[in-house]
Parts: sequence; structure tokens; C-alpha cells
Amino acid sequence: MTQSNDNLIDSHAHIVPETLVEEVRKSGSTLGISVEDTDRGPALQFAGLPHLRPVGGLAQMGTRLEWLEKQGLGMQIVSSWLDIQGYTLTADHAATWARLFNEHLADVISNNPGKFQALATVPVQDGELAARELEFAVNELGMLGTMLATDPMEQDLAKESFEPLWSAAEALDVPVVLHPPTHGFGANINPSYLAFSLGRTLDTTITSAKLILGGLFDRHPNLKMMLVHGGGYLPYQAARIDNGYLSGSGKPVELQRDKPSDYLPLLYYDNVGVSSAAVRMMRDIAGADHIMLGSDYVFSGTTRPVALNINEANLAPDEVNLICCGNAHRFFLKE
Repeated sequence: MTQSNDNLIDSHAHIVPETLVEEVRKSGSTLGISVEDTDRGPALQFAGLPHLRPVGGLAQMGTRLEWLEKQGLGMQIVSSWLDIQGYTLTADHAATWARLFNEHLADVISNNPGKFQALATVPVQDGELAARELEFAVNELGMLGTMLATDPMEQDLAKESFEPLWSAAEALDVPVVLHPPTHGFGANINPSYLAFSLGRTLDTTITSAKLILGGLFDRHPNLKMMLVHGGGYLPYQAARIDNGYLSGSGKPVELQRDKPSDYLPLLYYDNVGVSSAAVRMMRDIAGADHIMLGSDYVFSGTTRPVALNINEANLAPDEVNLICCGNAHRFFLKE
């Protein structure tokens, strides 16, 4: 990499503000949220959800800043932990929770100038409420877009009621980052030990395919969307989706483009959890200008170099520079 470390951006990371945990201790019961103290630290618990893990390193700013320094990263784009997005809350309570999270996250950004930028949390229970929260977060809190869970807890992002959110993101010219939920259909696959490694990437694959096949990018041609974890299986099994569409068996609507895979170059992808061969394939499908460096902090570990699979992909130096910083500057920061 020839870019200076100050330009390097981690485009995929999660956080739980410490101040948010303390506020939940005081008043979270009004929303159905509580704090459980464990020997591994505090854990947020939501009525109607399975028992959640402690927040751990997600709330430890000192450790995070040290890790960024060791990795040589100048900035990290942070977003909510998918465990705690409040999928089981009522729509009104989810909107209140999203606002609370976003305001505490905005404080993290302002208290660490130049080190972090943020993606907003929005209430997935209601597309109109989600649109309004995105507008507030971008216009009032300076956030860059939103990270949205793919079909969490029986929510369907492909349903018509989400149109206000897509319209708002397109009008604001901010990205939507699709991330698999902790509590989605992929969490229920068997054997259960494959739920984390494969189940969640299945969530991303199916939801993104539904959105393409439903004509989302025909209705919103300027919508900016990023798929984490290399897009799940979507880039690598797109020919099967094409076959279904072209045969008519998997053709819910008539698309403006010839086939579903023609929409893959419109999307953006990160390098989290994929091989160097997969990075090269993403480059061939969408171009080096549609791939971004990400860590999935803290879940990908703290020792592995985040750019390792990029550096081992035998790409041209200008392609590496795009992936490691140039694309994120353009996509998120509009620089």
C-alpha cells in the first residue's frame, strides 16, 4: 500500500457506546431493555430475544484506539452491534431506541475528532419511521448512512413498506450497508456450529437477491448499497439466480437489465472473511472501485492484518489503494 496511514479507512466495525449502557441501566426498562452484569462485563437484554452476550470489547474505547494504531488505520466507520438493534421492540419503542443509540454514537464521534465516523441505526419495524430516523441522523447528527440488518426476526426488507427508507437514502445520497442479523433465518441452520460462519452469509445472500429480483435498483437507480462479508454467496452463485430468472421459475418481476447478475457491479463489497481468491473474483465482477477494506471489529479478532487478503490477491498497486482507502473516501465521505 502506498497511501499514508492517515488515509486508510476501516469501513466495517461495530460499537456499543459505554454511555449508552449506563443510560439503559437507569431508564431502559421503559423500552423493555435491561443490563445484566456478568463476570465478563455488562450484557444488554431485550424482551423477546434469546439471552445476549456481554458487550465486551465493543464498549472499550482505549483498546479500540490502540488496535487502530497497530493496524495503521487512520479512521474507522462504526455502527451498531447487530445483537442490540431491537428487532423485538414495538415500532415506536424501536424508533426511540434507535434515536438513543444514534445520539450516544454521535457523542463518540465528537469526542474523538477525525478517528471515527458513523452509520446510523434505524427501526426496521416500520419503513416510514426508519426513513425519518435516517434523515435525522444524517442531517442533524452528521452520520454517513445506515447499517441495516438483513431480514431480522421475520422482518422482510423486500416488502413494499420499506420504500420510504430506500427513497430517503437515495435522496440523501447516503449508503445503506446490509449486514446479517444475529437473529435471522440463518441463525437456525443445522448443525448450529455453522450458524455464525455460514448462516449469516446466507442471510445476506438471500436478502440481497430478493432486493435485486424485486426491482429495487430499477426503482431506485441511484441507491448506494454495500454488502459485507464479500456479499455472502451472491457474487459466486449469481449464475444460478440468472438461470432461475431466465427460465421464469425465479422471476418475480420483469427487470430493466437482462438478468440479475447485471446488477452486481452496482453494489459494493468488503473484504471481511473472504480469501484472496474471492477478492480477485469481486474485482472481476464489480471492479476494484467497488471493494472496501473492513475489519468487522471486534469479531474478526485483533491480530490478523485487515488487509492481508487484499495484499495477497496479486492486484495492481492502484487497485490496492482504491480498496484500502480511495473507495471509502468516495463512497462514505464523498471526497
